[in-house]
Amino acid sequence: MKNYRILSLLLCFVALTMTTSCLVDDEVESDSYGDSPSLAGFTSAARNLSAVADGEDKQFGIDLSLVGPASVGNVGSVDVVVSVDPSSTAIEGTHYSLTSMSTTLQASNNYIGSLPLTVITEGITPPLAVSPVLKLNIESVNGSNVIPNGLKDGITLTFIYQCFADLSGTYVVTNDFCGPTFTTTIASDGQGGWLIGSADGGFLHQCTSNTSLLNAGTIIELCGEILPSTNLEFGTDGGYGIGDILGGTWNGETGVLTMQHQDVFFNGGPFFWTSTYTRQ
Repeated sequence: MKNYRILSLLLCFVALTMTTSCLVDDEVESDSYGDSPSLAGFTSAARNLSAVADGEDKQFGIDLSLVGPASVGNVGSVDVVVSVDPSSTAIEGTHYSLTSMSTTLQASNNYIGSLPLTVITEGITPPLAVSPVLKLNIESVNGSNVIPNGLKDGITLTFIYQCFADLSGTYVVTNDFCGPTFTTTIASDGQGGWLIGSADGGFLHQCTSNTSLLNAGTIIELCGEILPSTNLEFGTDGGYGIGDILGGTWNGETGVLTMQHQDVFFNGGPFFWTSTYTRQ
């Protein structure tokens, strides 16, 4: 099997320095930056909230932050008020509860705040045909020269209700791309997902010459099904597209996890393969 090499996984940045009017230019840029408004917004535009439907409430924090001039200096507190978008399909009291619709961003916490959200699992029988969605919008911000971040002034929260499953353990792994045999571990990430030490079936460190690069990642198991995921260190979320998970299955009785993968990084691709994890 031909080995494929990542020529570089580090991005090199070259700084170009102007030798004339340097002080004047820097001063103008600095003044302009200081006069610009700071932006208050969610830290991400979308997020999955995974919870085992065991009748217990699950607690999550929905984070907001401040970026811009105010975030590098103490300008006091910034109050952010959110509202529920009418397009939301998640029902308050059935799927979730929000104890507060506002949070305060303060310098003492690096201008990061969190909205406490409870995912309700009582009365839920997974898997649901359609996952409920809650969309939150920034309603208002109260701070000196602070405005909503137009790129992150809303967040879409998708509720993933899971059957009980325990994937934790040590696994022997192989794949049908190059046929390796090695061991890895799977552990809970504490948020309803499962962190795998090598989540691409060993493709990167076993089937290419990048033997020191483990492609760790997180998966979500939903009543025997593995949901598609690009959340791998060198997957699409990591900027490379190596080992993205297209789907899979989990058998709790046999302790066997099977996943389908794709690579779009290496020349000659895309490549596709299946990985098999057997718990020891």
